[in-house]
Amino acid sequence: MRKHYLLLAHDQPAHVARLLRRLHDGESTFWLHLDARVDTGPWRAVLDLPDVVAVDTRVRCLWGTWSMVEAQLVLLRACLAAAVPGYVVMLSGQSYPVKSTAHIDAYLTARQDRVHMDLWALHERWPDNFRDRLDYFCVPMSERKGDLRLLRRRQDMNARELVGWTRRLLREVGPRRAAEVLAVIGRPRPAVGDRVVGGSQWWALPWDVASKVPELGERHPEYAEFLRWSQYPDESYVQTLLVATDDSVRRRVAPTLTFVDWTEGDWDLPRVMGPDDVPRLLAQPEHVLFARKFLSPTSDEVADALDRAVGGVHR
Repeated sequence: MRKHYLLLAHDQPAHVARLLRRLHDGESTFWLHLDARVDTGPWRAVLDLPDVVAVDTRVRCLWGTWSMVEAQLVLLRACLAAAVPGYVVMLSGQSYPVKSTAHIDAYLTARQDRVHMDLWALHERWPDNFRDRLDYFCVPMSERKGDLRLLRRRQDMNARELVGWTRRLLREVGPRRAAEVLAVIGRPRPAVGDRVVGGSQWWALPWDVASKVPELGERHPEYAEFLRWSQYPDESYVQTLLVATDDSVRRRVAPTLTFVDWTEGDWDLPRVMGPDDVPRLLAQPEHVLFARKFLSPTSDEVADALDRAVGGVHR
């Protein structure tokens, strides 16, 4: 079965090369988006691998912002423009398969009509802070990871609050950027917040459903307009667009294909896979084909163990 892997990458070219070699089965195309801030020089070995297509349009990807959705859509449009139907799988450059290529192919072939993505009501998944995603503008202050501000609509601020934020913005980012931010939070937002759902950004779609995403986005720009300034829109846009505008999609939803460990602890989230995680990764149910996140050198031993266990070949 033809598989289209859409990959978002910004670091670890050696691991990404390993990931692509591991998944290469003669029936896969790898659509690669490199963060626009990345020098392509160290990526030549990746770009020269078989069936790798690096997209020309590159987005400066800022964690937790709409730029992550833009990069996904760049990949999806490039894939669809090739007009070679197949199953479309969204992956991170920090992902790695936990099943053999034969299992991945057989699983997707048998379930090629299924829409694999998490689908959560925001208040159920994030009960403590789901309103942050709906009621606030999420505005990046710089390109540093996490340098974001959650701001209420300007119209909802009293005079003292507005003056306070204006002074703070002027101090932190200067008059030009402060004016831009104040203009953003003064914009009206479409009344679609009650239809927003969430889930992992690592979705996988049949060709017919993937083909609907750009079309539905053009017909329903209100969802992009609302989520453009929301917190973590990459965990909501595709899910919301599909299920809010096409009732048939919800009936085809199946669990996500990618395991991610969000266990709280004294580490950055999601957790980086280490050697102790190998038994758990190998025990994942048959629908879990991939896991994230793998960071070298911490996760190299994990990838080696997975390759040995599932008969993968790392060349």
